[in-house]
Amino acid sequence: MADAAAGKGLIDWPVSSRTTRRWLAWGVFTLAAAAFLSAIHNEFINWDDEENFVANTRYCGLRWENFAWFFTTTHMGHYQPLNWLSFAVDYTIGGVDPARFHQTQAILHGMVAVCVMFLTHRILALTSPETHPITLSLGGVAAALFFALHPLRVESVVWPSARTDVLAALFLVPAVTLYLRAHGGQGESGPVDPRRRWAVLGLFLLALLCKEMAVTLPAVLLVLDIYPLRRMPPSPRTWLARPYRRVWLEKIPLFLIAAVAAANAFLAAGHLNVATLEAHSWTKRLAQLPVALVYYPFKTLLPFNLSPLNEFPLRFGLVHPLAVKSAVALAVLVAAVLLLRKRAPGLAAAAVCYLLLIAPVCGLTQRGPQITADRYSYLACLPWAILIGSGFRQWFARRRWTATLCASTILACLVALTQRQIGHWQNSVALWEHAVSIDGTSGGAHANLGHAYEWTGRSEDAVREYRLGLALGWDHPSVHRNLAALYNRLYRNEDAVEQYLADLAKYPNQLESHYYLGVTYERMGEAQKASDCYRRALEINPDYQNAHVALARLFLAHGFVKEAEPRLRRALELGPRHVEALELLAAVCAGTGRPQEALDLQDRCIENARRGHASHYVIERLRSNRAQYAIDAATTQRSSP
Repeated sequence: MADAAAGKGLIDWPVSSRTTRRWLAWGVFTLAAAAFLSAIHNEFINWDDEENFVANTRYCGLRWENFAWFFTTTHMGHYQPLNWLSFAVDYTIGGVDPARFHQTQAILHGMVAVCVMFLTHRILALTSPETHPITLSLGGVAAALFFALHPLRVESVVWPSARTDVLAALFLVPAVTLYLRAHGGQGESGPVDPRRRWAVLGLFLLALLCKEMAVTLPAVLLVLDIYPLRRMPPSPRTWLARPYRRVWLEKIPLFLIAAVAAANAFLAAGHLNVATLEAHSWTKRLAQLPVALVYYPFKTLLPFNLSPLNEFPLRFGLVHPLAVKSAVALAVLVAAVLLLRKRAPGLAAAAVCYLLLIAPVCGLTQRGPQITADRYSYLACLPWAILIGSGFRQWFARRRWTATLCASTILACLVALTQRQIGHWQNSVALWEHAVSIDGTSGGAHANLGHAYEWTGRSEDAVREYRLGLALGWDHPSVHRNLAALYNRLYRNEDAVEQYLADLAKYPNQLESHYYLGVTYERMGEAQKASDCYRRALEINPDYQNAHVALARLFLAHGFVKEAEPRLRRALELGPRHVEALELLAAVCAGTGRPQEALDLQDRCIENARRGHASHYVIERLRSNRAQYAIDAATTQRSSP
């Protein structure tokens, strides 16, 4: 009766409900995208962005070799070809410009919000078919805006490296909507148009090519078969009965694709990215489980103090206070859902879907140092947003203006919190200073803040933060090397040696540490130690060009010209544009009576130095050497018979 009363005032709506939904969809898209467009002024972050977009050039363009790389690479331990394709489009339009990447993600997020609106409308139409269509549409708008404007979305939308979440949702949400459309109203068991079934399969595959976390979609669809579709009964005892076998059989292709995607995800991650039981024990994983399950609903209700790195607390385990409190909260939530499962089947369905969507990142297959991450909520918290939309529909049916006013107030608060969170992602320094302010015991936050300070020229602050990160147990393989390189720039060679040796004690086959330790020893005048380091680097990788050049440089410094030349020629075989190799080989040729060859090599050296934007001083020095080689070549030519 309440729904009918609510619809009474909407019967004379001047346009059709379909046209209204279209206008509402445009409004949702505009609000969702506009809320994040302020991020176009943000920079790339020193948290995967440098490795993905600055140091990496394989995505730069839409040539055939780029496409081959997109669909074969497991860069950074992930297989996500469609993600790389979208980055290539951004690069083709605007180059390596953070504003272009941020703009694209805001637009994609707006599109996802529209998809959430239509999905919620479809679910509400199934659960409340007597409700007026306009009221259903407004419920979809409430769900979409609550989802899209929430601060938990910031990490996925304003961090270019997290675009996978947005792209995967752009395919996953329509797949669920199409599945609900394909199976019509409640209890329908008739034949389904094969084209819709293939469309769901295709969308699922596209979602997996964006993010592996979408693997649980087939299980989510089974939950939807119970409620709201009611194609299967709630009791598990009858699920395998003959009338329901077709529901299972039609999921076989989806489960097969999910199994292949899961196996591919493990292969892409590699043994270095997935934590072993020695590094992340079963007890630690079990302690992490309730924390991960409770964190996202809690932050959905109270989205404060959101950090880019929620690191494991010190001495985390089953009896850690965070694990105990989370386990108690989880038990209360599970008990409440079980008690209300008959009165509120939508709540139970949403809870189970949330568990399925968050399961891949609950720690059972731990990757990375984080106990939780806000970006994981992008897909997993969709059920809570739909539940909010359903609640708004019921409230709107009873108290239209009160519901509208309260919803508008809540959304305005969310927008304010979202804008504040976007500001924290403005640049690396702002981001990690914010992270440290939330958790001063996070070694990763301190180490990343040190890296940010280093790149902004605050060397002493960088040293302090690096050392704090190491003292707090941050074990990332780059920290010792970054700190050692910083010490080298500060001419603190002994401190640099200490850090390189500490790194090699943990990672004995770290190629760069062996090489740069050799460089440091060479600067300190310890030629034998430097030579040993360069040779060790070549044992690890015989084609390491810089080590060949460094050994040749040592040979020349001590008069071993014959030993130096083969090293330099090998280095130029590996990379013909190496400026130092060309310069040293030119000097060798000039000193051994081959001035014309020296002149040719020096010309190549100057050309490549210009391409590499070498300093004016370097270019002038190379030109001076070339002038001498030209004189020697002319003298030799005149003296020859």
